[in-house]
Amino acid sequence: MVRQDYCLFCCDSSCAQIPTPTPALDEVGRRIFSVSSGSQFVLVVEAIPGLSLANPAKSLTPIPPSNRSDLQIESNRSLGDNPTTMVCDKGPASQGGGGIPGIDPPSFDENNQVISDTLNDFACRFQVFTASAPCTKVDATLEEKLLTPGAPFTTVQYCDLVTAVAAFPPGDSIVTVRARDVNGNTGPPKQMVIRVPTPTP
Repeated sequence: MVRQDYCLFCCDSSCAQIPTPTPALDEVGRRIFSVSSGSQFVLVVEAIPGLSLANPAKSLTPIPPSNRSDLQIESNRSLGDNPTTMVCDKGPASQGGGGIPGIDPPSFDENNQVISDTLNDFACRFQVFTASAPCTKVDATLEEKLLTPGAPFTTVQYCDLVTAVAAFPPGDSIVTVRARDVNGNTGPPKQMVIRVPTPTP
């Protein structure tokens, strides 16, 4: 089993001396991440070994027998203006790219092919990074560092630069994620809220 974590961070020198803000939580304790728009931000998932001490796995393509990727992530609301049932249609809309269907209520039902396809469609938009070369810069030094420094063993980062084709809609979207270790065990799901401002009429 693996554990997944998220952090709020600052990578600009203008806020280097400002204390990290107190995390905003919704009524059930989910972390809220407010973004200025539904795209052009990096969605980051970090996974570390759980009770089994097995390292997180790194495949973003489906693996038998589950035919799911090692990162399993979903949103309760559809992403992008054109969510399709195609898997990994991540290119621009002008080249046939499409968004990601929502799964509401959140579910990882192993026997549901629609859910498997949706998980794989979301996961294939990520890239895998390691503890020695993460995708995040957490302070004014602009050095690549993990969001959870001091995490034990090998930490894997999954990073997605959210594009317009799979943009989050205005309002609150609940993102549910779990990751699998190299032995095929999945960790417990974790949730966060992506909050996008509603345009003023």
